[in-house]
Amino acid sequence: MTEADAFPAALSGTLARLLPALSTGQLHAPSAPFDVHQDGRLLRIPVRTYYQREQLLACTQLAGDAGVLALCLGTRHHDGHLREACLRRLLLQERAWTAPFVVHLCGEYVLEIVEAIEVALPAWNAEALARYLRENPAYVATLERRAVSYWNCYYRWQYPVWKAYPGSRAMAALRALQALTPR
Repeated sequence: MTEADAFPAALSGTLARLLPALSTGQLHAPSAPFDVHQDGRLLRIPVRTYYQREQLLACTQLAGDAGVLALCLGTRHHDGHLREACLRRLLLQERAWTAPFVVHLCGEYVLEIVEAIEVALPAWNAEALARYLRENPAYVATLERRAVSYWNCYYRWQYPVWKAYPGSRAMAALRALQALTPR
């Protein structure tokens, strides 16, 4: 698995220029990927990345797609605080190819990340999200089961009712988008 497998082929040149800077001092290779489809193409996105913090942050400042690619890979970083920082900036982007990196975080355990997504979803790229979600129904079901599991294990005492949990509300918003009729 390489990072190139996580993005559309049109970005391969930008990614090839970015990766040498991003992976300088990398702790080890990205971990086993999860598979999703986007626009008919199989993407293999790393579950976790292990870039040096300073290198990643420097790369996220690059102009254009290079900086956005670094933000996407940062949302997979092993440091939850860095994942959250990258996500918050990524949510300000309007590129359809970032959807897999945002959606995956709805099934994670860091509550602040899920809350940020829940707040941002109404203003985010609804058409791109809906298309992506419709293309990956089994994956969305897995994310929802994961969200339920994290709620049950870590947050049930704080949110006794599943529907009150931010992860539940974010998943409900995704499910509503998934049900939209394509134009």
